[in-house]
Amino acid sequence: MDEPYDEKNDLIPDTCNCGRGKLRRGVTEYVTKVNGGVLVIKNVPAWMCDLCDEAYLTPEASREIDRIVKDFRDGKLLAKPIAAGEVELKMKEAA
Repeated sequence: MDEPYDEKNDLIPDTCNCGRGKLRRGVTEYVTKVNGGVLVIKNVPAWMCDLCDEAYLTPEASREIDRIVKDFRDGKLLAKPIAAGEVELKMKEAA
């Protein structure tokens, strides 16, 4: 008989996509563009690679980020202004 699905434990990977790192609990920042501006969400709980610092969000954190982004987009969230810069990557053609 199949085991019941357990979201809290079944979605936790044990190794990073880099192939060498082990994951540990930590926090990260989530940065996204919303309505032409930049939104930074700090102290996001995540599983972090001990070698490359790649972050893997939990389903709960992802849902909370979605809620925060929606509230920000709808003008329901007061956020502290930050300075940000934007540049465009232009690759040179290979010879």
